[in-house]
Amino acid sequence: MFGTQDCLIAAVKLIDLSGIHIDTDCTEVTYIHLLFDQHEVIFANGAPCESLHTGTEALKCISSAARAELFAIFPELMTAPSQHRLAALCPENRQQRQLIARHKKNKKPVLCL
Repeated sequence: MFGTQDCLIAAVKLIDLSGIHIDTDCTEVTYIHLLFDQHEVIFANGAPCESLHTGTEALKCISSAARAELFAIFPELMTAPSQHRLAALCPENRQQRQLIARHKKNKKPVLCL
């Protein structure tokens, strides 16, 4: 659909698929951000997830204190965002919804290991 085998899809978009739901009983979440030399897809508890992306928009999502700490330790992160590529293609929201609908309709897995 996108000319590549891998792409990043927002987790919330996956809830339309069988077996995936939002845990409404969960009262607290702890985020652990891993930072590598480049953006990576890694596995945590058997599920693919992404490392901290250091692009301009992504860094807006963390607290100002955390951002200041990152810049103090890694001042090079303040450079142009074009140097901080994503680990895989990240389609627009509409395209993500279309991809999930297509997988659901065709009963195809979204992850093949």
